[in-house]
Parts: sequence; C-alpha cells; structure tokens
Amino acid sequence: MHLDLATAGFIAATAIAVGGLAWYGVRNGFWWAWITSVIASVLGLAVALPMHWMGHFNYDWVSYLWPIYVGTIIYVVGAAVVIFGLSQTAPAAASA
Repeated sequence: MHLDLATAGFIAATAIAVGGLAWYGVRNGFWWAWITSVIASVLGLAVALPMHWMGHFNYDWVSYLWPIYVGTIIYVVGAAVVIFGLSQTAPAAASA
C-alpha cells in the first residue's frame, strides 16, 4: 500500500507541475516550458510502463492500464496542438 500511495502522489505532483508549466509558461509562448512538461511526462511513462509489459506484476497490462493509455492519447493530442500554436506565435515570445 505504501508504494501505491507514493506512486499516486508522484503522479499527482507531476500533473500539477505539468499543469503549472502549461498555464504559466506555455500560454506565454515559452518553448522551455513545453519542452520541460513533455520531458517530465515521457520520463514518467518510460519508467513506469515497461515493468508492466514484462510480466513482473500479476495484472493484465491492457485492462489495468487503460486509463494511462487514454490519458497518454489525450496528452499527445494536446502537446501536438500546443506545438502547432507555439510555432504560430511571434518570434519574440518564443525566444524569451
């Protein structure tokens, strides 16, 4: 149970950090905020998901992780929309 709570706390903290970067950095046109939020999210998935696929846990990795897959799809679509918007912004805002 301790590990479950720690993981849930880490996921919530990452979501708040990415949300803050998006709200205050990306909305202002800062590329570093978008890059940082993508790196944080990809790193979390890269560490957490492969262990489920290798059979180290007694869970069906398709039905157990479906919320993660849905969230990842939503995140990728959102990141693509944001990068399109950032590429359309004025160069002064993007370089700041």
